[in-house]
Amino acid sequence: MGMSGARRLAPMLQNLRHIVAIELLCACQGIDLLAPLQTGALAKRAYDAVRAKSAKVTQDRPLAPEIETVSALVAVGTFSAILH
Repeated sequence: MGMSGARRLAPMLQNLRHIVAIELLCACQGIDLLAPLQTGALAKRAYDAVRAKSAKVTQDRPLAPEIETVSALVAVGTFSAILH
C-alpha cells in the first residue's frame, strides 16, 4: 500500500502546486483591480514575484504558460522563503 500511495503522491503535489499558482495569479489580479489600495509588505513581495513572471491580465489570453511558471516558483520555495 505504501508504494502505491507514494506513486500517487507526485501527481497530487503537482496538482496542488498548480492550484496554489492559480490562487496567486487570481490574488494578484485582485490587487491590481483594487488599486490604488496597497497590500502589506509580505504580500507585496509575493505580488512582485508573481508579476515578474506574469503581467496583469487586460485581455483574454491563455494563462497555462504563466500557471506553469508560477507553479515552478512555488516548487522551488520562492513564496515560503518570503514568509520566513
